[in-house]
Amino acid sequence: MTSVSAHLSTSGTGPVSPTLATSPWAAWSAAWTRQAARLTSRPDATVTVAPATGGPPGLSYPATAQIQIDADLIPDPTIADPRRPAHRSKVPVAYGVLLHEVAHVIHSHWDPPPSVPPVVREAALLLEESRIEGRYRAARPRDRRWLRRAVTSIIDPTDTRTDTKWSAAYAAGLLLARIDAKILYPGDVREPRRAITKILGRKLLKGLRDIWREAHTVDDTDTTRMIHLGERWCRLLGIDPTRTPGLPANDAATSTIAAAIAGALDAILHNPADYPHPGSAEPRIDKPGIHVDTDMPITWTERAARDAERQAANRLTALLRRARHREPARTREPSSAPPGRLRTRAAVTLAAQRASGAIPTAQPWQRTVRRPVPDPELTVGILIDASGSMRDFAKPMSSAAWILAHAATRASATTASLAFGDRITVLIPPGRRPAKVRDMRADAGTERFVEACAEADRLLHLTTPGTARLLVVVSDGHYVNPDEAQATITRLHHTGCAVLWLAPDHKSWPAKVYDNTTTITITVDDPTTCVNLIGQAAIDALTKA
Repeated sequence: MTSVSAHLSTSGTGPVSPTLATSPWAAWSAAWTRQAARLTSRPDATVTVAPATGGPPGLSYPATAQIQIDADLIPDPTIADPRRPAHRSKVPVAYGVLLHEVAHVIHSHWDPPPSVPPVVREAALLLEESRIEGRYRAARPRDRRWLRRAVTSIIDPTDTRTDTKWSAAYAAGLLLARIDAKILYPGDVREPRRAITKILGRKLLKGLRDIWREAHTVDDTDTTRMIHLGERWCRLLGIDPTRTPGLPANDAATSTIAAAIAGALDAILHNPADYPHPGSAEPRIDKPGIHVDTDMPITWTERAARDAERQAANRLTALLRRARHREPARTREPSSAPPGRLRTRAAVTLAAQRASGAIPTAQPWQRTVRRPVPDPELTVGILIDASGSMRDFAKPMSSAAWILAHAATRASATTASLAFGDRITVLIPPGRRPAKVRDMRADAGTERFVEACAEADRLLHLTTPGTARLLVVVSDGHYVNPDEAQATITRLHHTGCAVLWLAPDHKSWPAKVYDNTTTITITVDDPTTCVNLIGQAAIDALTKA
């Protein structure tokens, strides 16, 4: 993972390659290059929009004004015209990342010398993240919403395992410092603040806050003060700046905004000895949309889709497109000239009007006119149960979920996939097509179905009328609070959102069936054989919605 120091490189050129004219992202690169040149007042500024190769969503090199943006943040190069200002609302996260890198180009004009201890360097670069965003916001306050959207939307789960105290401080420097920089609102980080305060204590957190608030006042070229603040940060945490502690790669954080935030928060909560287990009297962190551990994290392994799964996704795509398609509307309209069917009475009236010298108004012909009816918008939410009762069915259920998500996206539906267990995890956010199958590990101690539905509603507006909405639940339905689950399903049903339930074929322990759902059983041995059933059930559910 690329270090944040890449943003502050003052020598050489970065690994930003020019975009080929044949690239589907060439128009975005050209439009955003002009935008960056205008914002930075640097005619030499260049922006390359291209798929990342395992790196962060954004990189910048202030010395050469080069910026690279991960094209995966943009669902499709044809989603909008990047030359028009209105396109920003189509790709708010990507545009927020662009502005973050622009802020580095404008304001990151100091570079830690090689003699600075690595731990001090990391602390100073951490303080730089909120400093440059605060400076940029002061000059362009209306752009705050894009920076905030980038921070709160990018989710990059990692296998971070770090020292809890350092990680808590790092999360504070990334999250809480952005409140003082007027990028985030206090409500954005209410739950993470509790975890950070629990580990650091109020006194230590106040000392760290004094440091980042002072950093916000430092000049763009003042290397000495930034290094001094980095040393103070380390000493306040009890770290000897003269030595290099064993910080994992993720703590040498990227300035990819929320990727580092997610890593730091995961690090805080991966330490069960320092954080309450489920059932304790301490508050639990369960902010939907951000990966937050309580006891057992939701994990998976990725693999390429098999031929049978791809073929199944192709079949389901065709079925969903058929479900969305609307035949042209046929209406009968009178006409003064053929073609059409002659209406005798109207023809006689027309002849009389002409004979009397009156203005002819009769229309003796009648024809059928076909007018195209736009296909309705389709929204599909997919919830995957990762609780322990699904352990034996995790892989076939993951396969079925991939088939659904892939097909729905190809059918031009807005879709998102989430897993729920002890926590809620956004697997595939809206606007992304799942490239690989994620085989879930189902061993969570409980299942937070109601919270998962709430998060899916927040992402996809499932309870808002105006579109065809479908919630697909991959689960056996055995929950701690089935009455609450039924109440949630009923509320969705009453708002017009159809619920399709995919249940595992368990002979000895049949799945629970809920009212107001279309439930079908998935064959565990080969879920691809059930695609026609899934497709027909989806069509029926959408027809009734």
